[in-house]
Amino acid sequence: MSRRYHKSRREPGLIEIAATSNWKVAAGMSLVCVVGALFVIPALFGSSRVLGALVPMLSAFAWLIACVFGAISLLRFMKEQSSAPVPAANMAARRTVPPRVEPAIRQKPESNNALNSNEWGQSAAASATEAKPTKWSREVVNRIEWKRFEDLCCEFYKVLGIRAETTALGADGGVDVRLFQDDTDPQRCTAVVQCKAWNQLVGVKEIRELRGVMAHEKLDKAFFMAPNGFTDDARAFAAANGITLLDSRLFLAMVERLPEASAQHLLTFATAGEWAIPTCPSCGDKMVARDGKRGRFWGCVRYPKCRATMPMRASAF
Repeated sequence: MSRRYHKSRREPGLIEIAATSNWKVAAGMSLVCVVGALFVIPALFGSSRVLGALVPMLSAFAWLIACVFGAISLLRFMKEQSSAPVPAANMAARRTVPPRVEPAIRQKPESNNALNSNEWGQSAAASATEAKPTKWSREVVNRIEWKRFEDLCCEFYKVLGIRAETTALGADGGVDVRLFQDDTDPQRCTAVVQCKAWNQLVGVKEIRELRGVMAHEKLDKAFFMAPNGFTDDARAFAAANGITLLDSRLFLAMVERLPEASAQHLLTFATAGEWAIPTCPSCGDKMVARDGKRGRFWGCVRYPKCRATMPMRASAF
């Protein structure tokens, strides 16, 4: 996929890099400032009669900057610990959970927040017998559930001849798909992709987090795919930082440029099985539609063992 570099691309400052990178980066910057305050500044200016008077001021400033980076490092460390990924052993156990459960077990008629078994059975039957889309459209893209959308984005790059791999279910560190395009080093990731199948515009906060991933992994290319588009601030920040934004309109335009067989393959891949019913972000099973005091929402089929919920997109049900 080609990308135009923005002519006035702004390089991130040290504070921004520290605030968006791994905590060790900010800790290293803090240590450099401490060394500068204790040894470098006195060694450079201490022997000079003219500049010697500046040593206390410069050292104080270096200590101040060291404290700033130290505070950033501590905050980043606390944030990363709170969002640490699920251990591989637990993830493997999750993947062994049977993907389907009989409809009669899925819903408990006595639950006030769940659909009764007859209603769920009718919904499941309607979903199973619904005619599959025969061509791409924005409506189709908007109905694809979040996990299938991530897999579709990965499959799209594979169709383009690019090696692409999705990340494991759970905390993904701001990356959903990794791209590998270095022929000299096939194991080196050359770009990252973040996907958000939201029913709203993606804001600048999410784009800044992706820029932090790029700085941490020393990448100059990233893609953000979101069917419903981005805010103006998000687009401006992405243009200045080497991030390509893809909404449903642009995604469909690229699909239409593919050979007909490739476009049909992607459509079949995207709409296989229960393609519009969300995957539980916690356990990986499918979710079910439920009624609550604030309206309908998606709840995990394994409730109460798994209590994960998701808001319901108006175009998804």
